Amino acid sequence: MESYRGDVSGIIEHASQALECLPEQDTAWRCLSGIVLADAYGFTGDMNAAFQARQMALEACEAAGHTYYVMLAYLKLAVTVREQGRLERTIELCQKQMELADESGLSQGAVVGWSFAVWGEVLAELGDLDGGLRQIKRGMQLAERGGDLAILGWTYLCLMRVLFSREDVAAAEAIVRKVERTARESEFPLWITNQVSAWQTRLWLAENRLEAASEWARKRGLVVAGDPQPPTEPSYFRLIEVIVVARILIAQGRSERAIGLLQQLLEAAEAGNRTTRVIEILLLQALALQAGGRTTEAMSRMEQALTLTEPEGFVQVYVDEGPRMARLLYEAASRGVVPEYARRLLAAFPVTETEQTVGSDGRGPRDEMIEPLSGRELEVLQLIAEGLTNKEIATRLFLSLHTVKVHARNIYGKLNVHSRTQAVARSQAMGLLPRA
Repeated sequence: MESYRGDVSGIIEHASQALECLPEQDTAWRCLSGIVLADAYGFTGDMNAAFQARQMALEACEAAGHTYYVMLAYLKLAVTVREQGRLERTIELCQKQMELADESGLSQGAVVGWSFAVWGEVLAELGDLDGGLRQIKRGMQLAERGGDLAILGWTYLCLMRVLFSREDVAAAEAIVRKVERTARESEFPLWITNQVSAWQTRLWLAENRLEAASEWARKRGLVVAGDPQPPTEPSYFRLIEVIVVARILIAQGRSERAIGLLQQLLEAAEAGNRTTRVIEILLLQALALQAGGRTTEAMSRMEQALTLTEPEGFVQVYVDEGPRMARLLYEAASRGVVPEYARRLLAAFPVTETEQTVGSDGRGPRDEMIEPLSGRELEVLQLIAEGLTNKEIATRLFLSLHTVKVHARNIYGKLNVHSRTQAVARSQAMGLLPRA
């Protein structure tokens, strides 16, 4: 029950008592108690301690020969390394768990459903939203049949993230309502309902429903009299909620207050080796600094984030931030800040239907990396977006008509488009131009 409430001290007390009292031959209960005890470290947000404890629990389960608990321990370890930002290792652990499930005839259990969900969320992070969604839905079917509400809840969280990334608001809100119904009818883990409500708040922010988002923060006690309340002990789930508060501050135009809060959160996330949260916080710092006109400092945060994420191939954490992040990536590429990776990320941003033209080589606009435009090319692009003809642009900028045509041709080549309409749409998707 303490695990459902996220009660760290209660988990440690009762799991430790169980390990002291249980006879050595009662290996099944001892395995479960070891797994639950390791959960306590996970709830604190200390991923180094959680990893060590879960590794020990896995070894104990393997020594005892309890396949189900070995599978569960593998999955808990996968969740830990995902928070550490180790995407490839997360998938490897999920695959190992699947192999055990197939060998032991347990491939239709809820734990396997959870594994599919974790695996699918990582695929989404790597930019494969369709593949990630298929994997999570496959897992959700198993989790819903299994009856374990903690596993089911985590599966819903993975699904919420992918639906958010796909901008499928209706489907995401349907999950919110489903969780609310389940919580009314049964003992649903409180940390699941709180995290789902945090995702609901991100949906509100995406829809510019700032008042609803602010009310959530107030009701959760995260903001008092308009001021955010940083956690004295940034537990695993509390940290995630306070990051959402920083998003609210940025949306309110309170960039300086957001920067200060994010710095506190960054120190906590780094101390717990929570690399996934470190990345998110760095990107939000960059956005807040850019909003405050502090571009050089924003680029410093971008460089830190890009350096962290390039080895593992993170994609969606950038794309989820929308056109403002695309503009920062474009700025980074222009300044030579991890430029090749920044361009690859730019190519992952969603494009409009007008950009979906496929060339004679069978490649589309998103298949190429983006080469930065010069300052003059950006000026020409802006005037193209305003509807000026080449002759009018030449007059406005005191250039020859030939020079304007050369600039236009360079713009098309760098953006990998073939018309004015496509150039404007592509640059809007990248955040170079405001959307009409």
